[in-house]
Amino acid sequence: MEIDLERISRAVVQLGAALEEARNVIRPGPPGEVRIRAEDRVIELPTAWAVAGVVAFAAALLAATLGTRSREREEEPLGIG
Repeated sequence: MEIDLERISRAVVQLGAALEEARNVIRPGPPGEVRIRAEDRVIELPTAWAVAGVVAFAAALLAATLGTRSREREEEPLGIG
């Protein structure tokens, strides 16, 4: 097994930056609500809606990656010649 410590280090730094940015975008609001900052406005959502949105986004991302991995492309003849 080969481990590339340089790549791991860069990935951890990028992950830390992404988490910091997420903390600046999503903040707890009044009890039962989440505040999401979007460019020039703040959107307040019930916590259940915010959780459902995150779950739906993760499921869509997972479905998109699984769909591309499992399906192999077959080459079609070009009809030249």
